[in-house]
Amino acid sequence: MGLKRQASYRDYWSTAPDLNDSYISKQMTVNRFGWFLTNIHCNDSSLEPKRGSPNFDKLYKLKLVIEKLGECFQKSKNLTQDLTIYESMVKFKGRSTIKQYMPQKPIKRGYKIWMLNDKTKYTSKFQVYTGKVVGCVEKLSGERVVNDLVSWIG
Repeated sequence: MGLKRQASYRDYWSTAPDLNDSYISKQMTVNRFGWFLTNIHCNDSSLEPKRGSPNFDKLYKLKLVIEKLGECFQKSKNLTQDLTIYESMVKFKGRSTIKQYMPQKPIKRGYKIWMLNDKTKYTSKFQVYTGKVVGCVEKLSGERVVNDLVSWIG
C-alpha cells in the first residue's frame, strides 16, 4: 500500500481493474483489514488525558512504541565518545498538530526529530518535537534538547 497509493484503502479490493491490487486483495478480505484498522492500537485510547489537562501528550497513542524503540536503540550498541545531535525532518504532508514547516530545509513539512548519534551515525536516542508548550515561552530549547538527550549517559 505504500508503493501504490489509492484514495481509499477499499480501492485495493475494488472490482475496477485499474484500482484493484491482486497482491493485497489475495492476502485478506477488505472487512478483515478494516477490522485491523479499527481494533489494533498502540495505547489505550480510553485512558488518554484530555486536551488541556496537565498530563496531555500529543504522542500518547504512539508513546509505548516510541519508548520501546528508544530502549532498543540504547541497548543495541555501545556509544563512542564522539556524539552529535542532529535535527531531522520526517516528511509528512497530512494533518497533524505536531507537523512543522521549515521553508529553508530540503524537506519543508513533516515531523521534527532530534537524534543523539555517535560518529558512525548510529541513533541511540531521539526526541520528537511536539510543538510549543501552551502558556510557556521556551527561550533555551536547544539547551533543553541537549540535556534531555544526554541525561542518561553515565
